[in-house]
Amino acid sequence: MKAVLLNESECEKDLDSMYDLNNIDAVIEKLTEMNPNELIEGDLVNLIYVQVWSEYHPFGLFKFIGIEDECMKFQYLEIEWL
Repeated sequence: MKAVLLNESECEKDLDSMYDLNNIDAVIEKLTEMNPNELIEGDLVNLIYVQVWSEYHPFGLFKFIGIEDECMKFQYLEIEWL
């Protein structure tokens, strides 16, 4: 199922060329991999941006808005550090 990010520009500002997910297309591709049957409207979803082990991991926090026209809709909230 396709995924749409409602506020792409906000998410893009927090991406870095050093991250594994370093552009908006890669983020949307990862969101597409989510199982819509396991998501409920309002659920928060984390995408880890860097897979290499380090002391801290940046991840994007997204809110699942719902499904419309065979498309999962997400809203980017912020970058957090794990």
